[in-house]
Amino acid sequence: MQATSRRALPTVLLALGLGCSPHRAAASPPAPPRTDATAAVAAHQPAPATADAGAATVLRRFGGVRLTLAAVQGAATLDTTLRLPSEAAGTTPQDGGVGAAQTGASLLPGDGLVTADGAELTLATAHRDHVVLHGAATVEGAGHTGSSLVLSYGVATLEAAPLSPDGLRVDTPSGRVIVRSGSALVAVSDDGWTFVLADGDGVTLWPGPPAPPAQATRLAPDQIAALRRQTPEHPVLLDVEIRELDAVLRPVASRALHAGERVVLDPLGGNGMIPRPLAAVRDVPAARAPLLRWASTHRPNVIAIGVLSRAGAADVGDVNAALTRLRNSGSALADDTRARVQSQLSLALGRLAARSRRGRDLAVRGGDVTALVQMARFESLRDDASTVAP
Repeated sequence: MQATSRRALPTVLLALGLGCSPHRAAASPPAPPRTDATAAVAAHQPAPATADAGAATVLRRFGGVRLTLAAVQGAATLDTTLRLPSEAAGTTPQDGGVGAAQTGASLLPGDGLVTADGAELTLATAHRDHVVLHGAATVEGAGHTGSSLVLSYGVATLEAAPLSPDGLRVDTPSGRVIVRSGSALVAVSDDGWTFVLADGDGVTLWPGPPAPPAQATRLAPDQIAALRRQTPEHPVLLDVEIRELDAVLRPVASRALHAGERVVLDPLGGNGMIPRPLAAVRDVPAARAPLLRWASTHRPNVIAIGVLSRAGAADVGDVNAALTRLRNSGSALADDTRARVQSQLSLALGRLAARSRRGRDLAVRGGDVTALVQMARFESLRDDASTVAP
């Protein structure tokens, strides 16, 4: 759908809905365990032997992933009206449509897919990684580097092929789930909470980052002006500006899961209690039915929309901080530092995409739509990021 047609839509709600299309950026999981008080990435990773060493400094491109509908059972709707251009997937903007999902069709960057109750649909990558959607679910083709798919609602099994070079990276309203080997069962509930059950030792989480420090050292405008007069060409000024931006860009924590480990994350990045029906479940097949019931249970719209909008506002701040850092000093950054900032940008964009879509879908049922306005900037942020960190 072209920008002009988007502007023609008559309601704020629809405009918010269009703010959910994915983005291009870069991401890789943080490095193995270390404690560094000066680093913006705080690695908290009891990484298994299969984890990539030093992956935080490696810039990999996952944007533009082409997924194929390998199997479709039950009702599913494919929406290609918001398809994004992608060199990797060989796509350009075009007028799309909405219709029944068919076996053999492609899910490309920006495409949306909604499955109905009782459906089961399998998406496959070129490397034979699989995403199996169980029952009602909402996913979108990720257009931002660092992600394979955006899951904003429903239950899915993520299966990485044995020889897959990169595995699967799926964004949810609570963070990113990375499966390099084995599989994971992931469920996003009605209000955006995320449940993850690892089936193997190759699963890593990038949950929402912890809250920023209560007090951040910032230079006053007159101090910055004085430094500019004193050292107009001196690199110390660049160091000062970088430290200032680091105080704004929130740190990111990663976590590796071991086989059988389960985690529940809320949209604000905190850990939650394991749902009682799932506490005794020991394997993936036995968890699907109770997870479907947990995910589909309706929560109060006003509370859920408020939490998602608060989390989305923090994402917008992270995206703007990363973009400012890359614009102002990107060429002077060391490769590992630039990769880290791009990873934080990618993670924030992925969460924002999932949170925006979940909030929009909740608002369709009724609620405080105005709370979602702060997330409606996603498309403009996506476009800005594509020019700074393509």
